[in-house]
Amino acid sequence: MQLGQDVKGRLVSIIDKAAQADNSRGLEASVLGINYKAVAADGDVKVHIEDPLNREEDSSRLLIYLLNAIERTLQYKSVNHKGSLLSLTQLPGGQTAKLYEKRIVNFLATEMDEATLEEVEIAVKKIGGSMVEHSNATWSFEVSPFNGVRIRAAYWQGEEGIPSGATLLVGEEIKDLNVPIEELLTIMEMTINRFVLFYRKETGKKPKLFHSLYF
Repeated sequence: MQLGQDVKGRLVSIIDKAAQADNSRGLEASVLGINYKAVAADGDVKVHIEDPLNREEDSSRLLIYLLNAIERTLQYKSVNHKGSLLSLTQLPGGQTAKLYEKRIVNFLATEMDEATLEEVEIAVKKIGGSMVEHSNATWSFEVSPFNGVRIRAAYWQGEEGIPSGATLLVGEEIKDLNVPIEELLTIMEMTINRFVLFYRKETGKKPKLFHSLYF
């Protein structure tokens, strides 16, 4: 991957700070199924990326969000999970994201229609998530891509003329971090998109609504 000077500078700075703490000269992380390994030397940095979906647009965008998350950790330390889950509309600026969120939810509900629990579990594992219980949902999962903040997706299988439905929630701990609503929404979008793409990759299913939520 070709890195811009700004990204290189941020990576070197983060690795230098880590080296002061534990003498490491690199950074390793896994985000939504993408494995990153960065090694710094002589003011430069090399990044190795493994993505089973081979989506450079995802790996490049998520690298930026990874750097944002690490810098937030250095500033705010870690956050603790809280019991409550919130909709985006309950967050500052969330009302402006309603239509965008609806598009993501519709994509999830349509693409995962009639998916088996086993197929869902495989895709959830691929993005680093885990299955959880959620009210009377057919299935639901949580994943914490950055800073320990939970993103939960819950799905209800349609029946007897009632279409399938879904909802997206975020852990209340998000309030302890200064994450712009636009960044959170994009991360949620990428979470659902990669989950669906892993599901298709494993099952061979074809798109029902869109090939992808973006690009």
